Amino acid sequence: MAKLNVVGIGPGSLDYVTPAARRTVQDADIVIGAERSLSLFRKDIKGEAVALTAKNVTEILKYAAESVENGKTVALLSTGDPGFSGLLRPILKNAKGKDVEVNVIPGVSSIQACAARLCMCWDEMNLFSFHKGTTVEKKAQLAKAVKEGKDIMLLPDPKAFSPREIASFLIKAGLDKATPVFVCESLTLSDERIVESTLERVSTLDFNALCVMVIKVNQKGDA
Repeated sequence: MAKLNVVGIGPGSLDYVTPAARRTVQDADIVIGAERSLSLFRKDIKGEAVALTAKNVTEILKYAAESVENGKTVALLSTGDPGFSGLLRPILKNAKGKDVEVNVIPGVSSIQACAARLCMCWDEMNLFSFHKGTTVEKKAQLAKAVKEGKDIMLLPDPKAFSPREIASFLIKAGLDKATPVFVCESLTLSDERIVESTLERVSTLDFNALCVMVIKVNQKGDA
């Protein structure tokens, strides 16, 4: 039976693409992903390659589901892990009510890569993602968590809630300006950068869209 495979492709480097992900792409009739994602699999794609963009997401996800219903096996490439701020949620929504079997190939998320770079256990961290939108409610949840003294690991929204804006927001919410902050940028890529600083300093800095932010509420330090 044809499947819609949602394939986690890691944080960006080919070194972090799993053998299972490559095999799934090799066996697919159709491979869908952003141009940067497709480029990781240039030697593996044997079927049709379809570029996914911010403007055609709805159309392409519909095409993916219809292709599976027509007997085609599809590999949909999702940066990081599909289940954490990835493509799994919209795929499940799009496939609902259709004769489509969804199969998930897990990948290394940027959250995992960040924790590894910082040699940090993250099983007790509070995780937030603002990739899918920044609402007043989500901001309130973040402020509540830090006020309760919980360490935070989060994916910023580069346009609406960047690390600079997050730091300013938390300072206004009453968090100590000297609270330690780490920002891991372009993880696993050639321009990877890790910044260790404070809320006060990060509130003046800019980072690219590919970053993870860690706020160590239970630890004080200097810039």
